[in-house]
Amino acid sequence: MGSVRDQKKKEHERFLLDRFLELQGISPARIEESESPDFIIDLEGRKVGIELTELFIRRRSKGQPQPAGKPLLQAVETTTNRIMSKAQSIYFDAGNPLVLAEIWFSDQVTFDKDKGDQIAKLIANQIQSMSLQNSQAGAWRSSEDESEERLLYESVDMIHAFGVPELRFARWTVAKPGMVAPLTPKHLQEAIDEKSEKFGFYKKNARTEEIWLLIVADATLPSRMFYLAPDLPRASVSSPFTKTFYCDFVHKEVIEIPNKAKTSGEK
Repeated sequence: MGSVRDQKKKEHERFLLDRFLELQGISPARIEESESPDFIIDLEGRKVGIELTELFIRRRSKGQPQPAGKPLLQAVETTTNRIMSKAQSIYFDAGNPLVLAEIWFSDQVTFDKDKGDQIAKLIANQIQSMSLQNSQAGAWRSSEDESEERLLYESVDMIHAFGVPELRFARWTVAKPGMVAPLTPKHLQEAIDEKSEKFGFYKKNARTEEIWLLIVADATLPSRMFYLAPDLPRASVSSPFTKTFYCDFVHKEVIEIPNKAKTSGEK
């Protein structure tokens, strides 16, 4: 029997897999938890092994200097985190549907506590008005709706929300300027290469003809927020897997990577 930590990890992986399957319109007859690969699904009479990996933005190394103006940045972070936490409490205390959310504050956000509390209530109300159920996504942008409360559109640039099935997935985060990284072929190739070494083992262990690799960017977390450009040169990325997908379930973006290479030892 696995540890509690292993169980939570597997539950999180299943959550990510379910979001991908929903976006692709795939309804397997059966989903079996496995190890190497992570899952085996029955799909239209055939078995498909799916290995799942999460994509992370590389962090700044310890030797790099901190940016100028750090005290001010810390004050902004403290203020925006407090407003976000207050908004989350207001939203959930009202018994609203479970959602995860990311909030993009503007550079005009106030340090005044009373006004911050008003902003928190406006954020909660805005997300409530989306009326999101499980797997539904919603977005609000100040640039598109200045008819909203002035304090809201002056303080918040954007709100993304996504309906989730359980409370443990209902994370709320503050999106910080510069934290979103453009997705590059290098990000994808590194993730593929890391898993390619075990491709032959996945096939042998799962006893399936098809092994898919699912690369997920969980955009609800600051370390995993990527921007997918429409002109990403997917053809420059190679994968030995039967099918390879990149999925950002928050923004409902899925792309398939071309199958071009085979691992050593594969015929």
